[in-house]
Amino acid sequence: MIYMVYEEFRQKYLETQRKFDEILQEKEFLFTKTQPKSPNWDKIGENGNQVNNKFDDYLVVKESKRIDERLTEIKSILDDRERLLMLKEQELRSSKNNVDKIYKMKYVDKLNISRIVKASNYSRAQVYRILENIKKSIN
Repeated sequence: MIYMVYEEFRQKYLETQRKFDEILQEKEFLFTKTQPKSPNWDKIGENGNQVNNKFDDYLVVKESKRIDERLTEIKSILDDRERLLMLKEQELRSSKNNVDKIYKMKYVDKLNISRIVKASNYSRAQVYRILENIKKSIN
C-alpha cells in the first residue's frame, strides 16, 4: 500500500524540517549575541573602544560550527525530501487501492468522515475501521 511509504517519506520530511529549524535557531542565538547591549565597563580599552568585537566573535563561532555549510546541506536535503514526498503524493492520488484512497481523503485532503463516506460509498463504520487500521499501521 502506497500510503505507508508516503507516511514514511512525510515523517522523514518533517524530521528534516526540525533539523533545519535547530540549525536556524543556533544561528539566531549566535546572532542575538551581536546585538547592542549596555557596555561592559571591564572590557573597555584605554581609548574607549571595547576590547572584544562581538561581530568578529560571532563570525568565528559561526565558522567553527560550520553553520552556513550545515544550512546549505540541510536545505538541499529538505528540497530533495520535498520532491520525493510530492512524487509519492502523486502516486498516492493515482492509486486504485481503496485504503490508499481513504488515507488520502483523511490525511492529505483533510476531509471529515461524512465527506469520506459520501466519496467512498463505504458505511461510516467501515470508514472508521479502515482509519483505525491505518493508524495502527503507521504508528
